[in-house]
This record gives sequence, C-alpha cells and structure tokens, in this order.
Amino acid sequence: MSVAIKKWGNSQGIIIPANILNKVGVKVGQTMELTVDDGKIVLSPRRRKPIYSESYLLSGLNEHTAHADEIASVSSTELGE
Repeated sequence: MSVAIKKWGNSQGIIIPANILNKVGVKVGQTMELTVDDGKIVLSPRRRKPIYSESYLLSGLNEHTAHADEIASVSSTELGE
C-alpha cells in the first residue's frame, strides 16, 4: 500500500487506514514507537510493560522471608481437633 507524507502544521505525517490499525490491534490515541531500522521508518505499537514481573516479585521469597504465618492461619478443623 502506498501512502503520501503530508504537511500538518509544522510537522509531516501519513494517514493510516482503519483496517491496517485493526490488523495490528492499534486504537486511536495509542502511543506508538517510531524507529529507523536499516533506512526504513518502523512504527510499532508500544506495549505496556508491567512495572514488576511475577518472577521479580517472588525472587526474594523463601521459607524464611515469605511470612506465611502473618497472612494465613490454620484453623482447628484443619488440625482435626
């Protein structure tokens, strides 16, 4: 598909057809990453990265640091009393 670069105020831009946006799952207003790769302009959807990964959050936990006794307790029915 060919598109023309047009002047928009002090900038330039292209119009991306809705069917192209739908194919890559991009919504109007979504932030995109604009890069140049081997002389080509590459526009990619910017994916939000979680602030912390599950592995990062669990990395310091072991039987001594998990403090399971503070977040759960055993009831008498679980002990068979």
